[in-house]
Amino acid sequence: MGEVPKKIEVLGPGCPRCKETYQVVLNVVAEAGLSCDVEKVESIDRMVELGLMATPGVVFDGRVVMAGRIPKPEEVRRALGLT
Repeated sequence: MGEVPKKIEVLGPGCPRCKETYQVVLNVVAEAGLSCDVEKVESIDRMVELGLMATPGVVFDGRVVMAGRIPKPEEVRRALGLT
């Protein structure tokens, strides 16, 4: 298993797709029993700061790992190094 991020941000303007992405990430983290902070971020400034061009975006410790679509739980598990 890879190093688990300390902070996961789900970025988006608050649309249903962004909220669904947040739930997918929260569920995977909870199921795996990980102790990392998961935060829903709606700040346009933060998106610009990270260079995020498409939402929803998933960010691990300040690094964009997914953008522009709702990830499947398996994709989140893989990105976290759980599979």
